[in-house]
Amino acid sequence: MAQNRLIVDQRSRIAEKIMELGNLVFIGLVVTQVISGPPFRVAPAAAGIICLLGAYGVSYWIMRGGGKIWR
Repeated sequence: MAQNRLIVDQRSRIAEKIMELGNLVFIGLVVTQVISGPPFRVAPAAAGIICLLGAYGVSYWIMRGGGKIWR
């Protein structure tokens, strides 16, 4: 019988890649707003911060066990 569960190493690699994606979105939307110059737009910067926090939250959820919401 095959198991559909990920082992700890697989979960950690997936979580790491999701965090890297969050970092790239943050850099693309927030850091470029700061570097580009005076017309700082809040909406892209807020979206970048929300995406970063969401990616880190999903990564934390994956590392805790994934589908085990109710303990």
